[in-house]
Amino acid sequence: MKLRVLFLCATNGLHSTIAEALLTRIDSANFEARSAGVRCGELHPLTIEVMKEVGIDLSQRKPRSVQEFLDDSFDYVIAVGDCAGSDSTKFRQGEWLHWNFANPIEQSPDPERQIRAFRMIRDQIAQRLHLFVLVLAGPHAVRSAESMNQAQDQGRRFSVATTAQ
Repeated sequence: MKLRVLFLCATNGLHSTIAEALLTRIDSANFEARSAGVRCGELHPLTIEVMKEVGIDLSQRKPRSVQEFLDDSFDYVIAVGDCAGSDSTKFRQGEWLHWNFANPIEQSPDPERQIRAFRMIRDQIAQRLHLFVLVLAGPHAVRSAESMNQAQDQGRRFSVATTAQ
């Protein structure tokens, strides 16, 4: 049985959309990912661009509101980025987590710096998701060879960092 995960962010235009797409790619055999915004906004053009760089096409993706999922049950509800106004009590059946990521839109008005900030957020979310999958689905979960190697590398770095302390 797949673990159901809902990613929430302010508008479903950036963090949560990236997280949903990446978790689906990393391990769709063990996880069913969805995403929504506290308010339904617009998908940021740089979100589409940085995901296209890793082979994920979000150009036809429409942002969704958290209201669409209130009657659904989830094992995990993960607020990513700024999720002001979110209410974990709406999803009592799931474990509520918050992964704080910077807002790349606020990093700089310079287009080149903004695209680098979006790439950094995408990669940080991917790293967190690899660890999440490794912990919950285990090292024997069915994933692509690339995803499995990246998750194991992240796990080794985490293990080395925690034992060194």
